Amino acid sequence: MTDQPSKPQGTEVITEAELPEKLRTLWSKGLAALDVNNFDYTISLLQAVLKEEPRFLDGRKRLREAAVRKKDGESKRFGISKTGGIGAMKLQPMVKSNPREAIVQLEKEVLASEPFNPQGNQLLFEAAMRTEMPMTAGFALETIVKGNPENTKYMHQLGDFYFEHHLYDQAAQIFGQILQREPTDLLASQKEKNSAARSSMAKQNYGGDDFRKNLRNAGEAAKLEQENRTGMTVEQREERIVALQAKYAENQNDFATVKALATLYEEAEDYDQAIGFYAWAHQLSNNDATLERKMLEVQELQRAQKLKEFEAWLAANEGDEAYEAVKADYLAFKRQRSESQIQEFAEQVERNPTDNALRFKYGQALFEADLLKEAIPQLQRAQQSPNLRIKAMLMLGKCYDGRGMFDLAVGQLQGAANELQVMDETKKELLYTLGLVQLKTGNKEAAMESLKQIYAVDYGYRDVAERVESSYS
Repeated sequence: MTDQPSKPQGTEVITEAELPEKLRTLWSKGLAALDVNNFDYTISLLQAVLKEEPRFLDGRKRLREAAVRKKDGESKRFGISKTGGIGAMKLQPMVKSNPREAIVQLEKEVLASEPFNPQGNQLLFEAAMRTEMPMTAGFALETIVKGNPENTKYMHQLGDFYFEHHLYDQAAQIFGQILQREPTDLLASQKEKNSAARSSMAKQNYGGDDFRKNLRNAGEAAKLEQENRTGMTVEQREERIVALQAKYAENQNDFATVKALATLYEEAEDYDQAIGFYAWAHQLSNNDATLERKMLEVQELQRAQKLKEFEAWLAANEGDEAYEAVKADYLAFKRQRSESQIQEFAEQVERNPTDNALRFKYGQALFEADLLKEAIPQLQRAQQSPNLRIKAMLMLGKCYDGRGMFDLAVGQLQGAANELQVMDETKKELLYTLGLVQLKTGNKEAAMESLKQIYAVDYGYRDVAERVESSYS
């Protein structure tokens, strides 16, 4: 991390100059050993330093550098790959009972041999947060992302961490990287805008260190959380809406005013008003396709918000006399949402038949509604897009599986898995789905080979460990 969060100040990270003399000596020897590629000695010395002083973040960064360089060298010479999944699992209870000791053991038993291990770094993140070392926690998330660059789930977690710790430039950057990989990720798009707006506001209103000093005031931080995505406070946005509504009353055909009102209402999460103004802006623009898509996006945000309200109520009111009635309404709303999505995407595809991104969304909506036969042709077209190819192939495999066409499912899933060189979350899902289909065909040996590929890098993935280990007995 290139900047320091506001909590806590002064105690979370120490420098080389603040180390006791004995530890400075070990640190110097460790750096010297790293310079001559004596990685084992470097790791041993720096682990000793961090055991005594876990706040020495520079030491942890060099320790991880030594582990990465050592692993790279071993992989090139011997083609080996270890996994720290089992060791990480054993240390999970310690993270809650003794997080400081858990950090020491994670460095020694997991991260020294598997520096990018996701589970080990997630546990380091949790332990560091429990010991009030957010900079170390952030470094753990950065390490996961560096080792798993295609996994947008980890990138979202890191971006959220940056945002929560007021590192808005870094947050905007990471959400932008997600959008490069997943252009249809609406959540990442919104978070990137939020982060950029906060960054702009900070630079304009405070500037550098003064901004972080203000953030130390809990009341000021809480007030900033109320500001909207464009940097305005809630009150300022409401005043802006009133002013624009007055202009709209004078001229309801002013496109700029209508579009601005739509945007402001969306930012205020008043989706009813936002949809109405986007629809009118779309009509005023002679049916601009961009505005139509925007209107549909807001409609989906509105549905998602309603689903969350249902789910929150159901989670908090189990046993209430109205529970079953509300649950029935919830299920009916989910069906209605699915039907609306299908209809909207069908109409869009009809108007834009060469847009493979729309084809994929349409196929996905059909798949989620269990309309597998109808989903297949849409996904077959969508896989012609390089950016969507693997996702479409995965969903096609699931469609074939759901229809009992196991040979086609195996071919589709195996082909997609072979195209991915990195064992990211997508490849894991491909191999896991492939393994289950192979089990259905009675080909247990092939199924275990598929699942073992996941087991070798991620012990905790779903029920892979249980399936693989039981196959030996």
